Amino acid sequence: MAFPLTLPRRPALSGKALGAMAVVGVVVAFSLSSTLIKRAESPGVLVAFWRMVTVSVVWNAYLWSTGRHVTWSDVRQALIPGVFFGLNLTTFFVGATHNSVANAALIGSLSPFLIVPLGAFLFREYIVPAALVFALVAFSGAALVLLNAPAGGDASVRGNLFGFVAMLLWTAYIVSTRHFRRDMDVARFMATVSPVAALAVLPLAVVNEDLTGLSSKGWVYMLVLTFLTGVAAHGLNVYAQKTIQIGTIGIAQVVQPALAVVWSFLLLGELLHAWQVVGIAIVMGGLFAFLVLNKRGGRRRAADAGGDVATPVDDAPPAAVAGGTGSAAEGRSHRSADPP
Repeated sequence: MAFPLTLPRRPALSGKALGAMAVVGVVVAFSLSSTLIKRAESPGVLVAFWRMVTVSVVWNAYLWSTGRHVTWSDVRQALIPGVFFGLNLTTFFVGATHNSVANAALIGSLSPFLIVPLGAFLFREYIVPAALVFALVAFSGAALVLLNAPAGGDASVRGNLFGFVAMLLWTAYIVSTRHFRRDMDVARFMATVSPVAALAVLPLAVVNEDLTGLSSKGWVYMLVLTFLTGVAAHGLNVYAQKTIQIGTIGIAQVVQPALAVVWSFLLLGELLHAWQVVGIAIVMGGLFAFLVLNKRGGRRRAADAGGDVATPVDDAPPAAVAGGTGSAAEGRSHRSADPP
């Protein structure tokens, strides 16, 4: 007599496990941004503009598929964040093409040290004073990285300046999103802020470059960046938030600068000075301690106040917590905004 062969069923992955896998996807995708923009070998302003145009089409197509559309009220809400976001992405892309990936990623990762104090000042989010010590530690690590770039490498003063400006614009984007977004959901916000950002970048693209001047390689990498960070990473981020706390996602993204350096070594052949490795470790350690202290202190404060005080990490967008623009990159407070 033949007996049917039955294989044991594999237990289905829990929602939390799937959420954790989504966080890994988000971190890997954003960490690739700096390397991909350099591989494009095209003007950063053009890559930023066409990436924004393509992302706008994708997000609006999704919004229309749900029977909704962008309204003028939405545009008024997203106008200021959209301008900051477009300028941030353009400045970051231009800076990345004139800098080493290590420098670009590290500079972008410093944004939480501005975002968290601004959240405390403007939105009554609690900041733990002791955490500021780790902010100083991280800044010293960043200085070590920037001052020890290998001679003859891609790092430059121009690239560093663009990186710092991009980081400031990212901070402005996050803070303005926190103020203006209010009740807009992720899809509506992205479908609105992306076209505004593209229009903000358009004059720069027209003045500085031929709008259709992307090389064939540039078009390919623009599309890769669009769907890897502008669509997939943001979609995974939203999915992860169903089971993973926003603060946890933000803290996980602390590893993005180190991963970015790994990709730059594997894909671009960029090398690091030994002291730069030490500096990266100091920045990541300082940022991690800064975020964890504020997260715990904010929760205790909220509990003592009966939940009335916002925690600085949980109320901030994950990208806001981890850095700027896709690499440490692109936006959100989607409970305050997700990285665009």
